[in-house]
Amino acid sequence: MGELFEVYSCTSDFLKSVLSEKTKIPAGELDTKAHINYFADYFQAVKAKTFVVENEYVDHDYLEDHAEYYVRCFSEYKRKCSRLHFFKIDFSPSDFEHLLNGEDGTLSSELLQEEYLGFVVVKPLPKTIIGRTCLATYKHEDRRCFPITRAYPANLYGIDLVVEDSLAFQEQDTVVAACATSALWSVFQGTGKLFQHSIPSPSAITKTATEHITDGERTRAFPSKGLDVIEMARAIRSVDLEPYTVNVANEYLLKSTAYAYLCMGIPMIMGFPLFDMENTPNEMMGKHAVALTGYSLPKGDPIPFGPSDFQLKAHRIDKLYAHDDQVGPFARMEFDGKLVSVDSRGGLVTLPSLSTSWSWLKDNGNTGVARAVPEILLVPLYNKVRIPFGCIHDRIVEFNPLVRETFLQTKGTYQEPGKYEWDIYLTTVNAFKSELAKTPNIDPVTRRDTLTSGMPKYIWRATATYKTDKVLDILFDATDLEQGAFLIKLIGYSPEFSARLKEIAQESFIEPAFRNSIAWAIIAWTRQYF
Repeated sequence: MGELFEVYSCTSDFLKSVLSEKTKIPAGELDTKAHINYFADYFQAVKAKTFVVENEYVDHDYLEDHAEYYVRCFSEYKRKCSRLHFFKIDFSPSDFEHLLNGEDGTLSSELLQEEYLGFVVVKPLPKTIIGRTCLATYKHEDRRCFPITRAYPANLYGIDLVVEDSLAFQEQDTVVAACATSALWSVFQGTGKLFQHSIPSPSAITKTATEHITDGERTRAFPSKGLDVIEMARAIRSVDLEPYTVNVANEYLLKSTAYAYLCMGIPMIMGFPLFDMENTPNEMMGKHAVALTGYSLPKGDPIPFGPSDFQLKAHRIDKLYAHDDQVGPFARMEFDGKLVSVDSRGGLVTLPSLSTSWSWLKDNGNTGVARAVPEILLVPLYNKVRIPFGCIHDRIVEFNPLVRETFLQTKGTYQEPGKYEWDIYLTTVNAFKSELAKTPNIDPVTRRDTLTSGMPKYIWRATATYKTDKVLDILFDATDLEQGAFLIKLIGYSPEFSARLKEIAQESFIEPAFRNSIAWAIIAWTRQYF
């Protein structure tokens, strides 16, 4: 093996061999790590052909963790890591050597960038070896969406490389970080770029979160045994963001809330207990936290929900993607309808659950399968984003009967009135105006007035669509107070629909029926200005 770099074909055997050699972990022991199987499947799916090992690599986060804890150990732990770079093309060690020497050959810096898949930092530790990992997401399909990705530059011996769409991941370090810390670290990778704050190392996150420990059983920050919700919230506040906590035991609330903030590019923490499914009742294995990073939204008809049959786009989500420190980046969690049986004082109760990629070989020879029962979302928000998703959602639900009636009364244009649905999410005024400027078939006066009007930086957008066409937009000030008048305006994209909606809003029975409704501000605006 070379001293400065090594080049290998990207096979599972070579990958395990390199990891074993760099960490001194026996190859057989590596087989028990879920990450190894995850990476093998990932590199096969993205058609990785070659990887280059960059030895003696200095990783900023590991260096901070090393200085915080490992340097004080009696056993010597190396300061430097290895970094593995993955590519979609075949090349040999001599090809790479010729490139470094500046000699003519088939390999070029431009070709390496074009075929670059990202990197994995390997830490020289006895157990938790997967350090900062930035890999390109799976090939984008219409249904898969990763709105929180960003570009990560890397320099390989003077060759400038960039992973265009990724979010950094790393394995839980049971000494300086536990699962919640690793999830927070990944979340801060996204919010640091979005809200312009510094990104602390795992050890710094743990130290800040546990700065005021009051639990008698937890008398020290290191080694870390995990963080509770209060400590995670403290870590979020330490980077000048505000934690917004949502109870998401309800599947609809989980989908709609996660979607509303992910669309803005805000990753978040999801906390849940994990259950072993082998026996009934299912045994709780412990609590876990992951960073939500994306979702799958298949095409299909709107799905009504609740007594009012409210049709929300996010309700069609069938999978969430998460940075799970025990599995890998963008790990799939599926809404497959399976229930978890829990022993309660009143007997067995069943709870909705999500699949996970957790699997292991048990002592009895059976394969263990773990399922997640979501409990909370912890959303890190810029402190001026004060209006929560639920506040907007409930107003749209109460306004929805007028919209439904409008679709029914304009059936000549909208021949299948049941095909409309709402899309509710947080966005920025610049993103909205950029989209509006490219929208055809909108009244020129409305376009000009909206594009030139002053609006807050962060807005809630509720869009009524018919099939794939926008029909109505309702904009709200996300930075106002809940008791304030935070409606900004309505924008119609169909003159016929807009005119009919205004007529319905002005009918005599509407005011007595809706005057005390939380949707009255929307109705009053429609009656007067639309």
